[in-house]
Amino acid sequence: MNFFHSHLLKFASIHVNPWLKILTALLFFLPASPILADEKPNILLIAIDDLNNYVGCLGGHPDAYTPNIDALAAEGILFTNAHCNAPVCNPSRASIWTGLRPTTTGITTNPSGWFRDNPEFREIQTIPQTLAAGGYATTGYGKLFHLGHGNKPWPDWEQHRNYSYGPLLIEHLNYREGDRLSDWGVPPEAPGLRRGLQPSKPEMAAFDEDIAHRVIEFFGDDHSRPFFLGCGLFRPHTPLYAPQRWFDHFPIAGVDLPEVKSDDNNDLPYFGSKPRREIDIEAPGLWNHDWVIAEDHWQGIVQAYLASTSYADEQVGRILEALRKSKHAENTYVILFSDHGWHLGEKKHWGKAALWEQTTNVPLIIVGPGIPGGEVTTAPVELLSLYPTILDYAGVAAPEHLEGVSLRPLLEDPSAAWPHAALTTFSEHHAIKTERYRYIRYVDGSEELYDHESDPHEWDNLASSDHPTLPELRTRLDQILTRP
Repeated sequence: MNFFHSHLLKFASIHVNPWLKILTALLFFLPASPILADEKPNILLIAIDDLNNYVGCLGGHPDAYTPNIDALAAEGILFTNAHCNAPVCNPSRASIWTGLRPTTTGITTNPSGWFRDNPEFREIQTIPQTLAAGGYATTGYGKLFHLGHGNKPWPDWEQHRNYSYGPLLIEHLNYREGDRLSDWGVPPEAPGLRRGLQPSKPEMAAFDEDIAHRVIEFFGDDHSRPFFLGCGLFRPHTPLYAPQRWFDHFPIAGVDLPEVKSDDNNDLPYFGSKPRREIDIEAPGLWNHDWVIAEDHWQGIVQAYLASTSYADEQVGRILEALRKSKHAENTYVILFSDHGWHLGEKKHWGKAALWEQTTNVPLIIVGPGIPGGEVTTAPVELLSLYPTILDYAGVAAPEHLEGVSLRPLLEDPSAAWPHAALTTFSEHHAIKTERYRYIRYVDGSEELYDHESDPHEWDNLASSDHPTLPELRTRLDQILTRP
Protein backbone atom coordinates (compact mmCIF):
# COMPACT_ATOMS: atom_id res chain seq x y z
CA MET A 1 0.00 0.00 0.00
CA ASN A 2 1.49 3.38 -0.98
CA PHE A 3 1.74 6.66 0.94
CA PHE A 4 -1.50 8.05 -0.56
CA HIS A 5 -3.52 4.95 0.35
CA SER A 6 -2.18 4.66 3.88
CA HIS A 7 -2.99 8.29 4.74
CA LEU A 8 -6.53 8.06 3.38
CA LEU A 9 -7.12 4.94 5.45
CA LYS A 10 -5.76 6.65 8.53
CA PHE A 11 -8.09 9.62 7.91
CA ALA A 12 -11.08 7.30 7.41
CA SER A 13 -10.37 5.44 10.62
CA ILE A 14 -10.54 8.67 12.61
CA HIS A 15 -13.72 10.11 11.06
CA VAL A 16 -17.01 8.16 11.06
CA ASN A 17 -18.52 9.75 7.95
CA PRO A 18 -20.18 6.79 6.15
CA TRP A 19 -19.01 8.02 2.75
CA LEU A 20 -15.45 7.81 3.97
CA LYS A 21 -16.08 4.26 5.12
CA ILE A 22 -17.28 3.41 1.63
CA LEU A 23 -14.18 5.10 0.14
CA THR A 24 -12.01 3.12 2.54
CA ALA A 25 -13.53 -0.15 1.37
CA LEU A 26 -13.17 0.76 -2.30
CA LEU A 27 -9.49 1.56 -1.84
CA PHE A 28 -8.76 -2.10 -1.19
CA PHE A 29 -9.90 -2.87 -4.74
CA LEU A 30 -7.76 -0.21 -6.43
CA PRO A 31 -4.18 -0.88 -7.63
CA ALA A 32 -1.92 -0.61 -4.64
CA SER A 33 0.82 1.48 -6.25
CA PRO A 34 2.79 1.95 -9.47
CA ILE A 35 5.48 0.01 -7.56
CA LEU A 36 3.89 -3.14 -6.20
CA ALA A 37 4.77 -4.29 -2.71
CA ASP A 38 6.21 -7.53 -4.08
CA GLU A 39 8.09 -5.88 -6.97
CA LYS A 40 11.82 -6.41 -6.71
CA PRO A 41 13.88 -3.24 -6.41
CA ASN A 42 16.69 -2.22 -8.74
CA ILE A 43 20.24 -2.00 -7.43
CA LEU A 44 22.99 0.37 -8.57
CA LEU A 45 26.44 -0.46 -7.23
CA ILE A 46 29.18 2.17 -7.67
CA ALA A 47 32.70 0.88 -6.99
CA ILE A 48 35.41 3.55 -6.82
CA ASP A 49 39.00 2.38 -7.10
CA ASP A 50 41.52 3.22 -4.36
CA LEU A 51 39.38 5.87 -2.66
CA ASN A 52 40.34 6.46 0.97
CA ASN A 53 38.65 8.72 3.52
CA TYR A 54 39.64 11.90 1.64
CA VAL A 55 35.91 12.50 1.21
CA GLY A 56 34.03 15.48 2.62
CA CYS A 57 31.53 13.47 4.64
CA LEU A 58 34.32 11.34 6.16
CA GLY A 59 36.58 14.27 7.03
CA GLY A 60 39.79 12.51 6.02
CA HIS A 61 41.35 15.62 4.47
CA PRO A 62 40.37 19.26 5.06
CA ASP A 63 40.67 20.13 1.35
CA ALA A 64 38.56 17.26 0.03
CA TYR A 65 35.81 18.34 -2.36
CA THR A 66 33.24 15.61 -3.03
CA PRO A 67 29.83 17.32 -3.08
CA ASN A 68 28.05 14.50 -4.92
CA ILE A 69 29.24 11.70 -2.64
CA ASP A 70 28.43 13.91 0.35
CA ALA A 71 24.93 14.55 -0.98
CA LEU A 72 24.42 10.80 -1.43
CA ALA A 73 25.46 10.22 2.19
CA ALA A 74 22.84 12.75 3.27
CA GLU A 75 20.17 10.64 1.55
CA GLY A 76 21.01 7.38 3.30
CA ILE A 77 23.38 5.79 5.79
CA LEU A 78 27.10 6.51 5.94
CA PHE A 79 29.27 3.77 7.43
CA THR A 80 32.27 5.59 8.89
CA ASN A 81 33.87 2.40 10.21
CA ALA A 82 33.68 0.26 7.05
CA HIS A 83 36.69 -1.84 6.02
CA CYS A 84 37.92 -3.83 3.06
CA ASN A 85 38.67 -7.52 3.48
CA ALA A 86 41.99 -7.13 1.67
CA PRO A 87 44.01 -3.95 1.08
CA VAL A 88 44.74 -4.50 -2.63
CA CYS A 89 42.43 -4.80 -5.63
CA ASN A 90 42.39 -8.46 -6.63
CA PRO A 91 41.67 -10.12 -3.27
CA SER A 92 39.32 -7.33 -2.17
CA ARG A 93 37.17 -7.64 -5.28
CA ALA A 94 37.29 -11.44 -5.27
CA SER A 95 35.98 -11.36 -1.71
CA ILE A 96 33.22 -8.87 -2.50
CA TRP A 97 31.89 -10.71 -5.54
CA THR A 98 32.15 -14.26 -4.17
CA GLY A 99 31.12 -13.50 -0.58
CA LEU A 100 34.15 -15.45 0.65
CA ARG A 101 37.06 -14.30 2.78
CA PRO A 102 40.52 -14.09 1.23
CA THR A 103 41.57 -16.74 3.73
CA THR A 104 38.98 -19.08 2.19
CA THR A 105 39.78 -18.52 -1.49
CA GLY A 106 43.52 -18.14 -0.99
CA ILE A 107 43.38 -14.88 -2.99
CA THR A 108 45.28 -12.72 -0.50
CA THR A 109 47.50 -10.59 -2.79
CA ASN A 110 47.25 -9.20 -6.31
CA PRO A 111 49.46 -11.97 -7.81
CA SER A 112 47.42 -14.70 -6.08
CA GLY A 113 45.53 -15.44 -9.28
CA TRP A 114 41.94 -15.51 -10.49
CA PHE A 115 39.57 -17.27 -8.12
CA ARG A 116 38.02 -19.28 -10.96
CA ASP A 117 41.40 -20.83 -11.75
CA ASN A 118 41.00 -22.77 -8.50
CA PRO A 119 38.85 -25.88 -9.21
CA GLU A 120 37.23 -25.51 -5.80
CA PHE A 121 35.80 -22.10 -6.71
CA ARG A 122 35.38 -22.47 -10.47
CA GLU A 123 31.61 -22.78 -10.17
CA ILE A 124 31.11 -20.40 -7.25
CA GLN A 125 28.12 -18.11 -7.76
CA THR A 126 28.99 -14.42 -7.70
CA ILE A 127 26.57 -11.59 -6.90
CA PRO A 128 25.34 -11.04 -10.49
CA GLN A 129 24.92 -14.76 -11.08
CA THR A 130 22.80 -15.22 -7.97
CA LEU A 131 20.70 -12.18 -8.84
CA ALA A 132 20.26 -13.38 -12.43
CA ALA A 133 18.95 -16.69 -11.11
CA GLY A 134 16.51 -14.65 -9.02
CA GLY A 135 15.06 -12.84 -12.02
CA TYR A 136 17.41 -9.85 -12.34
CA ALA A 137 18.96 -8.39 -15.47
CA THR A 138 22.67 -7.85 -14.77
CA THR A 139 24.87 -5.26 -16.46
CA GLY A 140 28.32 -3.94 -15.57
CA TYR A 141 30.55 -1.17 -16.88
CA GLY A 142 34.13 -0.43 -15.86
CA LYS A 143 36.32 -2.00 -13.21
CA LEU A 144 34.19 -4.34 -11.12
CA PHE A 145 36.09 -7.60 -10.96
CA HIS A 146 39.88 -7.19 -10.88
CA LEU A 147 41.13 -5.68 -14.11
CA GLY A 148 44.08 -8.04 -14.42
CA HIS A 149 41.65 -10.77 -15.40
CA GLY A 150 39.88 -8.68 -18.02
CA ASN A 151 40.62 -11.16 -20.79
CA LYS A 152 38.94 -13.99 -18.92
CA PRO A 153 35.44 -15.01 -19.96
CA TRP A 154 32.66 -13.19 -18.11
CA PRO A 155 29.96 -15.75 -17.36
CA ASP A 156 28.74 -13.66 -14.44
CA TRP A 157 27.04 -10.84 -16.33
CA GLU A 158 24.42 -10.73 -19.04
CA GLN A 159 26.12 -7.56 -20.28
CA HIS A 160 29.55 -6.30 -19.32
CA ARG A 161 32.01 -3.85 -20.79
CA ASN A 162 35.52 -3.93 -19.38
CA TYR A 163 38.08 -1.15 -19.70
CA SER A 164 41.83 -0.81 -19.42
CA TYR A 165 43.55 1.66 -17.11
CA GLY A 166 44.17 4.14 -19.92
CA PRO A 167 45.06 6.51 -21.00
CA LEU A 168 48.64 5.80 -19.93
CA LEU A 169 50.84 8.34 -21.67
CA ILE A 170 54.24 7.61 -23.16
CA GLU A 171 55.52 10.90 -21.79
CA HIS A 172 55.07 10.62 -18.08
CA LEU A 173 56.54 11.50 -14.72
CA ASN A 174 57.34 8.53 -12.51
CA TYR A 175 59.21 7.29 -9.49
CA ARG A 176 60.49 4.03 -10.95
CA GLU A 177 61.43 4.09 -14.61
CA GLY A 178 58.90 2.21 -16.67
CA ASP A 179 56.17 2.21 -14.01
CA ARG A 180 53.59 4.44 -15.63
CA LEU A 181 51.09 3.87 -12.82
CA SER A 182 53.19 6.18 -10.63
CA ASP A 183 52.43 9.14 -12.89
CA TRP A 184 50.32 12.14 -11.88
CA GLY A 185 49.19 15.45 -13.34
CA VAL A 186 47.12 16.75 -16.24
CA PRO A 187 47.36 14.46 -19.29
CA PRO A 188 49.04 16.46 -22.06
CA GLU A 189 47.61 16.44 -25.56
CA ALA A 190 49.98 13.68 -26.56
CA PRO A 191 49.19 11.19 -29.34
CA GLY A 192 51.07 8.28 -27.81
CA LEU A 193 48.74 6.11 -25.75
CA ARG A 194 49.27 2.52 -24.72
CA ARG A 195 47.68 0.02 -27.13
CA GLY A 196 46.71 2.87 -29.43
CA LEU A 197 43.77 3.87 -27.23
CA GLN A 198 42.58 7.42 -27.76
CA PRO A 199 40.41 9.38 -25.34
CA SER A 200 37.29 10.96 -26.76
CA LYS A 201 38.74 14.38 -26.03
CA PRO A 202 42.31 15.49 -25.17
CA GLU A 203 41.55 16.42 -21.56
CA MET A 204 39.88 13.09 -20.70
CA ALA A 205 41.80 11.75 -17.73
CA ALA A 206 40.37 8.24 -17.70
CA PHE A 207 37.59 6.19 -19.21
CA ASP A 208 35.39 7.11 -16.24
CA GLU A 209 33.50 9.67 -18.32
CA ASP A 210 32.57 7.00 -20.85
CA ILE A 211 31.63 4.54 -18.10
CA ALA A 212 29.36 7.17 -16.53
CA HIS A 213 27.87 7.93 -19.95
CA ARG A 214 26.94 4.29 -20.50
CA VAL A 215 25.32 4.08 -17.06
CA ILE A 216 23.33 7.23 -17.82
CA GLU A 217 22.15 5.75 -21.12
CA PHE A 218 21.10 2.61 -19.25
CA PHE A 219 18.72 4.61 -17.05
CA GLY A 220 16.94 5.90 -20.13
CA ASP A 221 16.12 2.41 -21.38
CA ASP A 222 13.02 0.39 -20.67
CA HIS A 223 13.66 -2.64 -18.49
CA SER A 224 11.21 -5.50 -18.27
CA ARG A 225 13.01 -7.00 -15.27
CA PRO A 226 14.52 -5.52 -12.13
CA PHE A 227 18.17 -4.69 -12.78
CA PHE A 228 21.47 -4.98 -11.01
CA LEU A 229 23.82 -2.39 -12.51
CA GLY A 230 27.50 -2.28 -11.62
CA CYS A 231 29.56 0.85 -12.29
CA GLY A 232 33.32 0.66 -11.65
CA LEU A 233 35.16 4.01 -11.73
CA PHE A 234 38.96 4.01 -11.97
CA ARG A 235 40.02 7.27 -10.37
CA PRO A 236 41.60 7.98 -7.96
CA HIS A 237 43.65 4.87 -8.77
CA THR A 238 47.04 5.83 -10.18
CA PRO A 239 48.07 7.32 -12.51
CA LEU A 240 46.60 10.34 -10.77
CA TYR A 241 45.30 12.06 -13.91
CA ALA A 242 42.56 14.65 -13.81
CA PRO A 243 41.46 17.58 -16.00
CA GLN A 244 43.13 20.92 -15.39
CA ARG A 245 40.00 22.37 -13.79
CA TRP A 246 40.35 20.00 -10.85
CA PHE A 247 44.02 20.79 -10.32
CA ASP A 248 43.06 24.46 -10.40
CA HIS A 249 40.52 23.76 -7.66
CA PHE A 250 43.37 22.75 -5.33
CA PRO A 251 46.20 25.34 -5.63
CA ILE A 252 49.30 23.40 -4.75
CA ALA A 253 50.68 25.98 -2.33
CA GLY A 254 47.58 25.63 -0.17
CA VAL A 255 47.35 21.83 -0.10
CA ASP A 256 47.46 20.49 3.44
CA LEU A 257 49.72 17.50 4.08
CA PRO A 258 48.84 14.53 6.27
CA GLU A 259 50.04 14.76 9.84
CA VAL A 260 53.03 12.49 10.37
CA LYS A 261 54.92 11.80 13.58
CA SER A 262 58.67 11.74 13.03
CA ASP A 263 59.27 8.71 15.25
CA ASP A 264 55.97 7.00 14.44
CA ASN A 265 57.47 3.83 12.99
CA ASN A 266 59.98 3.23 15.78
CA ASP A 267 57.55 0.96 17.65
CA LEU A 268 56.60 -1.22 14.67
CA PRO A 269 57.53 -4.90 14.46
CA TYR A 270 59.63 -6.22 11.57
CA PHE A 271 56.75 -6.89 9.18
CA GLY A 272 55.36 -3.42 9.73
CA SER A 273 58.73 -1.70 9.36
CA LYS A 274 59.79 0.30 6.35
CA PRO A 275 62.48 -2.09 5.03
CA ARG A 276 60.08 -5.02 5.08
CA ARG A 277 57.28 -3.00 3.49
CA GLU A 278 59.51 -2.10 0.59
CA ILE A 279 60.49 -5.74 0.05
CA ASP A 280 57.24 -7.51 0.74
CA ILE A 281 54.33 -5.12 1.06
CA GLU A 282 54.53 -1.90 -0.95
CA ALA A 283 52.98 -2.26 -4.39
CA PRO A 284 55.50 -1.82 -7.24
CA GLY A 285 55.34 1.49 -9.01
CA LEU A 286 54.21 3.55 -6.04
CA TRP A 287 56.27 6.05 -4.16
CA ASN A 288 58.82 5.84 -1.38
CA HIS A 289 58.43 8.38 1.42
CA ASP A 290 62.09 9.38 1.49
CA TRP A 291 62.04 9.95 -2.29
CA VAL A 292 58.84 12.01 -2.08
CA ILE A 293 60.40 14.26 0.59
CA ALA A 294 63.76 14.56 -1.15
CA GLU A 295 62.17 15.48 -4.48
CA ASP A 296 59.62 17.82 -2.86
CA HIS A 297 56.67 16.01 -4.47
CA TRP A 298 54.43 15.53 -1.42
CA GLN A 299 52.08 18.44 -2.06
CA GLY A 300 51.97 17.69 -5.78
CA ILE A 301 50.91 14.08 -5.27
CA VAL A 302 48.31 14.97 -2.63
CA GLN A 303 47.00 17.67 -4.96
CA ALA A 304 46.73 15.08 -7.75
CA TYR A 305 44.92 12.63 -5.48
CA LEU A 306 42.41 15.27 -4.41
CA ALA A 307 41.91 16.32 -8.03
CA SER A 308 41.44 12.70 -9.14
CA THR A 309 38.94 12.13 -6.34
CA SER A 310 36.92 15.21 -7.32
CA TYR A 311 37.00 14.01 -10.92
CA ALA A 312 35.52 10.68 -9.81
CA ASP A 313 32.96 12.53 -7.68
CA GLU A 314 31.97 14.51 -10.76
CA GLN A 315 31.12 11.26 -12.55
CA VAL A 316 29.15 10.07 -9.51
CA GLY A 317 27.16 13.30 -9.69
CA ARG A 318 26.35 12.78 -13.37
CA ILE A 319 25.16 9.23 -12.66
CA LEU A 320 23.03 10.14 -9.65
CA GLU A 321 21.42 13.08 -11.42
CA ALA A 322 20.44 10.80 -14.29
CA LEU A 323 19.01 8.26 -11.86
CA ARG A 324 16.98 10.94 -10.06
CA LYS A 325 15.47 12.08 -13.36
CA SER A 326 14.66 8.54 -14.48
CA LYS A 327 11.58 6.45 -13.85
CA HIS A 328 13.73 4.12 -11.74
CA ALA A 329 14.50 6.65 -9.00
CA GLU A 330 11.89 5.54 -6.46
CA ASN A 331 12.68 1.83 -6.64
CA THR A 332 16.48 1.74 -6.79
CA TYR A 333 18.99 1.09 -4.02
CA VAL A 334 22.36 2.80 -4.45
CA ILE A 335 25.49 1.33 -2.87
CA LEU A 336 28.72 3.32 -3.15
CA PHE A 337 32.03 2.00 -1.84
CA SER A 338 35.75 1.74 -2.51
CA ASP A 339 37.68 -1.52 -2.72
CA HIS A 340 40.29 -0.31 -0.20
CA GLY A 341 41.90 2.83 1.17
CA TRP A 342 45.18 4.54 0.32
CA HIS A 343 48.10 6.17 2.11
CA LEU A 344 49.58 9.49 1.02
CA GLY A 345 52.42 9.59 3.54
CA GLU A 346 50.49 8.66 6.68
CA LYS A 347 52.79 6.48 8.80
CA LYS A 348 55.38 7.28 6.09
CA HIS A 349 53.63 4.79 3.81
CA TRP A 350 52.40 5.31 0.23
CA GLY A 351 49.66 3.47 -1.58
CA LYS A 352 47.82 0.44 -0.30
CA ALA A 353 49.02 -3.01 0.81
CA ALA A 354 49.12 -2.36 4.56
CA LEU A 355 46.88 -3.16 7.52
CA TRP A 356 46.51 0.29 9.08
CA GLU A 357 43.34 2.37 9.20
CA GLN A 358 44.20 4.56 6.23
CA THR A 359 44.43 1.46 4.01
CA THR A 360 41.55 -0.64 5.29
CA ASN A 361 38.94 2.07 5.99
CA VAL A 362 36.72 2.71 2.96
CA PRO A 363 33.75 4.93 2.11
CA LEU A 364 30.48 2.97 2.22
CA ILE A 365 27.10 4.60 1.63
CA ILE A 366 23.77 2.83 1.12
CA VAL A 367 20.62 4.66 0.01
CA GLY A 368 17.21 3.37 -0.97
CA PRO A 369 13.56 2.72 -0.17
CA GLY A 370 12.98 2.37 3.56
CA ILE A 371 16.52 3.40 4.53
CA PRO A 372 16.60 6.53 6.73
CA GLY A 373 18.41 9.55 5.31
CA GLY A 374 21.31 11.46 6.79
CA GLU A 375 22.22 8.77 9.31
CA VAL A 376 25.71 7.69 10.37
CA THR A 377 26.86 4.49 12.02
CA THR A 378 30.24 3.79 13.57
CA ALA A 379 29.68 0.03 13.73
CA PRO A 380 32.68 -1.93 12.35
CA VAL A 381 31.50 -3.47 9.09
CA GLU A 382 33.28 -5.16 6.18
CA LEU A 383 32.75 -5.27 2.44
CA LEU A 384 32.09 -8.99 2.74
CA SER A 385 28.62 -7.93 3.88
CA LEU A 386 27.69 -6.43 0.50
CA TYR A 387 26.69 -9.78 -1.04
CA PRO A 388 24.20 -10.84 1.67
CA THR A 389 22.90 -7.26 2.03
CA ILE A 390 22.12 -6.97 -1.68
CA LEU A 391 20.31 -10.31 -1.68
CA ASP A 392 18.43 -9.35 1.47
CA TYR A 393 16.93 -6.27 -0.16
CA ALA A 394 16.47 -7.97 -3.53
CA GLY A 395 14.44 -10.73 -1.93
CA VAL A 396 16.70 -13.39 -3.44
CA ALA A 397 17.76 -16.45 -1.46
CA ALA A 398 21.40 -16.38 -0.39
CA PRO A 399 23.78 -19.19 -1.36
CA GLU A 400 24.98 -21.31 1.54
CA HIS A 401 28.62 -20.42 0.98
CA LEU A 402 28.38 -16.76 2.06
CA GLU A 403 30.66 -15.82 4.96
CA GLY A 404 29.43 -12.27 5.53
CA VAL A 405 26.37 -10.99 7.37
CA SER A 406 23.69 -8.66 6.04
CA LEU A 407 23.86 -5.01 7.04
CA ARG A 408 20.08 -4.78 7.15
CA PRO A 409 19.88 -4.45 10.97
CA LEU A 410 22.06 -1.32 10.77
CA LEU A 411 20.23 0.00 7.71
CA GLU A 412 16.97 -0.22 9.65
CA ASP A 413 18.49 1.14 12.86
CA PRO A 414 22.01 2.67 12.62
CA SER A 415 22.35 2.47 16.43
CA ALA A 416 21.49 -1.23 16.60
CA ALA A 417 23.80 -3.56 18.50
CA TRP A 418 26.47 -4.98 16.21
CA PRO A 419 28.56 -7.82 17.69
CA HIS A 420 30.87 -8.22 14.68
CA ALA A 421 34.42 -7.04 14.01
CA ALA A 422 35.87 -6.30 10.57
CA LEU A 423 38.70 -8.55 9.36
CA THR A 424 41.28 -7.48 6.77
CA THR A 425 43.84 -9.95 5.39
CA PHE A 426 46.97 -9.28 3.35
CA SER A 427 49.26 -12.15 2.43
CA GLU A 428 49.58 -14.07 5.71
CA HIS A 429 48.92 -11.04 7.93
CA HIS A 430 45.60 -10.05 9.54
CA ALA A 431 43.94 -7.09 11.23
CA ILE A 432 40.61 -6.71 12.97
CA LYS A 433 38.82 -3.45 13.69
CA THR A 434 36.24 -3.04 16.43
CA GLU A 435 34.36 0.10 17.38
CA ARG A 436 37.41 1.34 19.27
CA TYR A 437 40.50 -0.77 18.58
CA ARG A 438 42.66 -1.98 15.71
CA TYR A 439 44.61 -5.17 16.30
CA ILE A 440 47.20 -6.44 13.77
CA ARG A 441 48.93 -9.80 13.86
CA TYR A 442 51.72 -10.60 11.41
CA VAL A 443 52.68 -14.06 10.24
CA ASP A 444 55.61 -14.21 12.68
CA GLY A 445 53.25 -13.53 15.62
CA SER A 446 54.30 -9.91 16.11
CA GLU A 447 51.50 -7.48 16.87
CA GLU A 448 50.24 -3.92 16.73
CA LEU A 449 47.41 -2.46 18.81
CA TYR A 450 45.89 1.00 18.48
CA ASP A 451 43.23 2.72 20.57
CA HIS A 452 41.26 4.95 18.19
CA GLU A 453 39.58 6.75 21.06
CA SER A 454 42.87 8.34 22.09
CA ASP A 455 45.04 7.70 19.01
CA PRO A 456 43.10 8.05 15.72
CA HIS A 457 46.35 8.39 13.75
CA GLU A 458 47.65 5.05 15.05
CA TRP A 459 50.90 6.54 16.27
CA ASP A 460 51.32 4.56 19.49
CA ASN A 461 51.58 0.79 19.24
CA LEU A 462 50.20 -0.58 22.52
CA ALA A 463 50.96 -4.23 21.76
CA SER A 464 54.24 -4.14 23.67
CA SER A 465 52.34 -3.33 26.87
CA ASP A 466 50.06 -5.58 28.86
CA HIS A 467 47.02 -3.83 27.51
CA PRO A 468 43.85 -5.33 29.00
CA THR A 469 42.07 -5.68 25.65
CA LEU A 470 44.82 -7.74 23.97
CA PRO A 471 43.61 -11.19 25.11
CA GLU A 472 40.08 -10.47 23.92
CA LEU A 473 41.22 -9.19 20.52
CA ARG A 474 43.54 -12.17 20.02
CA THR A 475 40.64 -14.48 20.75
CA ARG A 476 38.30 -12.61 18.42
CA LEU A 477 40.78 -12.82 15.58
CA ASP A 478 41.30 -16.55 16.18
CA GLN A 479 37.53 -17.11 16.21
CA ILE A 480 37.02 -15.34 12.87
CA LEU A 481 39.93 -17.17 11.24
CA THR A 482 38.74 -20.59 12.41
CA ARG A 483 35.03 -20.07 11.82
CA PRO A 484 33.75 -22.77 9.44
